[in-house]
Amino acid sequence: MIRAVIIDDEPSAVNVLALLLKKKCKDDVEVVATTNSPAEGKALIERHKPDLVFLDIEMPGITGIDLVRSIPNPNFHVVFVTAYDAYAVEAFELSAIDYLLKPIGADKVERVVNKIKENIRKHQLQMNEQLQQLEKILKMHTNGNENKIGVGMADKIVFVNITDILYCEAQGNYTNVILYDGKKIVASKTLGDFESQFAGKNFFRIHHAYLINMNRVKEFQRHEGGYVMMENNIKLEVSQRKRKDFLDAINNFVI
Repeated sequence: MIRAVIIDDEPSAVNVLALLLKKKCKDDVEVVATTNSPAEGKALIERHKPDLVFLDIEMPGITGIDLVRSIPNPNFHVVFVTAYDAYAVEAFELSAIDYLLKPIGADKVERVVNKIKENIRKHQLQMNEQLQQLEKILKMHTNGNENKIGVGMADKIVFVNITDILYCEAQGNYTNVILYDGKKIVASKTLGDFESQFAGKNFFRIHHAYLINMNRVKEFQRHEGGYVMMENNIKLEVSQRKRKDFLDAINNFVI
C-alpha cells in the first residue's frame, strides 16, 4: 500500500483529490494526512515518512519546489498538483517529475498512481536534479499572471484573479462578470469568448446565458429542472440540454 500525504493551500483541491483517491485507488493508496499549510505539510512528511506526496506547486509564502528542497534527503515520490497551462506538460515531462493539472479528473489520478506503482520502489534520479530542471523550465515560461485575466471594458481594462470570478452572464454582445466580492464588470466580449478563454480552468457553461466557476458552486438543486447555487447564494438555471454534461462533470466530486 502506498502511503500518501496531500499538501495544497486550497481546501477544495485537497478534498477532491482525497475523494478521487478513495474512490478510484483505495486498494493502492492510503492517504495518511492532508493539510492546507506548507509548514504543517513539512512536519507531516517528517512525521509520517510517506511513500508519495501530492504537492501544490504554488502556495502562499513558499513553492512546492522549495518545500521539497527544505527536507534533507527526500526519499518519497512527488506528484505536483498545478493549475499551470499547456506548457507545464512539457516542463514536468522534461524534468521527469509526475504531475496533475487542475481541474483534476479521475482518469488523471488513476494514470499517475499506476505509473508510481511501477516506479516508486525503483531507483529514481536525484530529486534535486529533477527540481532544478523543473524550476528552470517553469521560469522560462511563467509570466507571473497565469492566474489573472484582463477584462476589457468600454473605457479600460480591469485585471482580476480568475479564482475571484463566480460566474459570467451573457448580455447580448457583452458579458457581466460577477466577482466574489459582489462587484460586476461589464466586459465588451461575448460569453463565448470567455468560455474559450477559460477552457481547462474548471469553468462550465450550464446555460446559454451562464458560465460558472465550478470551484465556486455551493449547491446543486435537482428540483425544477436543476439549479446551481453559487457562493453568493444566487441561483442559476442549468438548462435541460446541459444537465447531463453538468452531472457528468460533477460526478467525480460526489460521494
